[in-house]
Amino acid sequence: MSELSAFLEWNTPDLLADDVREASCHWLVLKGLELDPGPSKPNVDLQSLVLPLKSWQLAISTAAFYSSADQLKPGTVQFRIPGGEATTLLFALLGESTSAPTNPLEPAQWLFWLVPTAKLHPDRQSIGLNPLKRAFGEGLTFDALLARLQPKRPVFRIVLDGQDANPHPSDPIAGQDFESYDAAYDVLERYYADLCCSDERSYYRIVERPPA
Repeated sequence: MSELSAFLEWNTPDLLADDVREASCHWLVLKGLELDPGPSKPNVDLQSLVLPLKSWQLAISTAAFYSSADQLKPGTVQFRIPGGEATTLLFALLGESTSAPTNPLEPAQWLFWLVPTAKLHPDRQSIGLNPLKRAFGEGLTFDALLARLQPKRPVFRIVLDGQDANPHPSDPIAGQDFESYDAAYDVLERYYADLCCSDERSYYRIVERPPA
């Protein structure tokens, strides 16, 4: 164990405390989306913080059956509904009722619900787990959450010049898909460089296709 890890374990022994749980969830989501969490935790109420996600105005509210390492029995799960400018609320549940979780930075120990703010009564200040499930389903795993939050990227496909985006299956170049124009261009550049001035070469172009 590193000196830093030993200090953190000594300084923050209860990883299930509310403030640690909230910070852990924000850290997981930002890192999972490859966003910079900043040099330090924001000095604000995290549940009122609107995350800077493209296409989303998102606030996170967390809850858990266990909020202390010394807790013997699971408590009642109640999510606070934060006010503010968020158009979507992410309700995040840490752990299960059967036992206290051991690591709030383990994505598999979380379950998530993405709920449009407009679908909640404006005067409502909290929501329990059962009403949340009845209204919005059984929740998302961490991977499923990231797939929902990440903006879909366009696909760049190499096609034969003069043809559409559905190439003949025997063509070795046409039909290849890339996440960026530059990556597709590099493949064509290598193809033309290998053939040089050969009359046998085909001519290709790059088309942008909308995300599926």
